[in-house]
Amino acid sequence: MLISTNSGLHSARRNAPRIPMAEAMDFFAQAGFEAVDVNFCGSIYREPFRHEPILDGDGWQKNLDEVLSAIRRNHLVISHTHLPFYDFDMKDQDDLAFCNQMMLRSIDATAHIGATLAVIHPHRDPQKRSLIDRTVELLTPLRDYAGERGVTLCLENMFTTRPEELVEMVDRLGCAACWDVGHANYGGFAQYPSMCLVGKRIKVLHLHDNYGVHDDHLPPHFGQIDWDEVMRALRDIGYDGTFNYEVSAGNLPEELRMQNAQYMVAAARRLLGRS
Repeated sequence: MLISTNSGLHSARRNAPRIPMAEAMDFFAQAGFEAVDVNFCGSIYREPFRHEPILDGDGWQKNLDEVLSAIRRNHLVISHTHLPFYDFDMKDQDDLAFCNQMMLRSIDATAHIGATLAVIHPHRDPQKRSLIDRTVELLTPLRDYAGERGVTLCLENMFTTRPEELVEMVDRLGCAACWDVGHANYGGFAQYPSMCLVGKRIKVLHLHDNYGVHDDHLPPHFGQIDWDEVMRALRDIGYDGTFNYEVSAGNLPEELRMQNAQYMVAAARRLLGRS
């Protein structure tokens, strides 16, 4: 199982422009990561320090080619991508049109870099509950658009998404699942039975820790998640994807980022029995 990380682990910075994604690939390889989740979520953010410019303008393919060159130079594997998430029913039609455009461009970008899996969120109501029928309605055309480009959508569990709801949405869409262990813990869903219920539908992992109070996106063992339980579930369902982190490090001073990343690699190697 390759050790992977979300590209935002190094790109995102507090009160500063994002570090170029291509430069982040050099950092990840130096830290010991073996694969990367290319994250396009920030492509729809308007704020200067949150915005990910990789898909901006007519030259986005060239921008991606630079990232792809850095990935290959560092002998990394692209595990999957993360598509933007937003309110599909937002009232601002101009903003909705922009977000929809970037969603399709993110799927095109996924295919452009040769990734075959792309994570997407379910649609939710104002109380953050997953809306099953509306999710299926909204994501069906995106599933078809992605499928035509050789990309499989992976629907992610949110902290309010019950495992059986995720199974129903995935099966009705005919797509795959992304299991977010932090969301499950925050929502109070036991990892082992939940993951076993979703089973082989799980093709992508979002690995991070918390104390069940906030969606903190901490490194493993910095919260209350039972990581042995997570690993047992992965073995029992026959998971064959990457060991992929979705940890937040945007607030870390840059001089501490390498130590943090190396800790995450070491923790993964220990959990995988490779240390």
